[in-house]
Amino acid sequence: MTARKPTLHDVAAAAGVSIAAASFALRDKAGVSPETRDRVLAAARRLNYIANVPARSLRTARYGAVGLYLPPGSTRLPYYTEFAFGVVDAADRHGLSVILLPHRDADDPAPTTAFVDGYVVVDATAADAGIRAILDTGRPVVSAEHVLGGEGRIAASVVYDHDAALRALLEHLTRRGATRIAAILPPDGTAWSRELTATYDAWIAERGGIPISRTISFIPTADEVDAAVGDILATERVDALIVGPSGSAAPALDAAHRAGRQVGSDLLLAAYVDEPMHGLLAPAVTSFDLVAREVGAACLEAFVSLDDAGTVTDPVQVMLPRLIVRASTAGR
Repeated sequence: MTARKPTLHDVAAAAGVSIAAASFALRDKAGVSPETRDRVLAAARRLNYIANVPARSLRTARYGAVGLYLPPGSTRLPYYTEFAFGVVDAADRHGLSVILLPHRDADDPAPTTAFVDGYVVVDATAADAGIRAILDTGRPVVSAEHVLGGEGRIAASVVYDHDAALRALLEHLTRRGATRIAAILPPDGTAWSRELTATYDAWIAERGGIPISRTISFIPTADEVDAAVGDILATERVDALIVGPSGSAAPALDAAHRAGRQVGSDLLLAAYVDEPMHGLLAPAVTSFDLVAREVGAACLEAFVSLDDAGTVTDPVQVMLPRLIVRASTAGR
């Protein structure tokens, strides 16, 4: 005989509270004290209680799930993996599921079919057919970074202060002796790429210099990085180089070595996005810890904080990347 599954009534009885109080506690709603919530959650764990999400969605028009949309080609990059885990971990704390959404062809007009209450997106642009389909659902969207072309349609955003971060990195390179700093930049199309490019150009101009930069793909190949770095080192007299797109540090380091440059002394090298391998390169590469898990979790927390109208008290949260200084910017 199959054992009967515990019900909300069982949880309430075990916790010594009303069914309404148990329901509020399990859904993390206001109206119950922290002590009551802890007692209800403990009872639910003891009983192995699992909420009947399909039944609840029929009553509340909610699915108990969030759709997660990552940029095309990004799943091999550590930043997006960490970001996704941050979303998943935070969702689990709130009893929500996360559905990783597929990418679409650029000319695919079909609406998204995911049964979710809303979406979390990262490094998004409305030029992406998948993002346009998500925005057109009318369900709430929380973004990591602002969504270009989606202004006024995003419920909340968690963004980085890239201007302050990049300026801090440029000042760091200057203090280490750099006088001509070049940059390998991502293409126009995301809020991050626009802010990075604008800040670099402005900082150089403020000091009477001329920007020295090359643009490569948002998710570049090693050959792209090699060609861009090799071109700069062959044609420009530079003593420092910043590589923006994720995955660029190792091929940039190889290109510099082949050009006869001593990274860490006569050429300072920094990457914008930190990755686990950066500490293992020779020399180890200076870069920014973008606290991807924290940002992913913050996006999910913003989502669960939305009211019934899809709004939140603080629609934009700002994070500051943390610079990790390593041997590649040691200087002479």
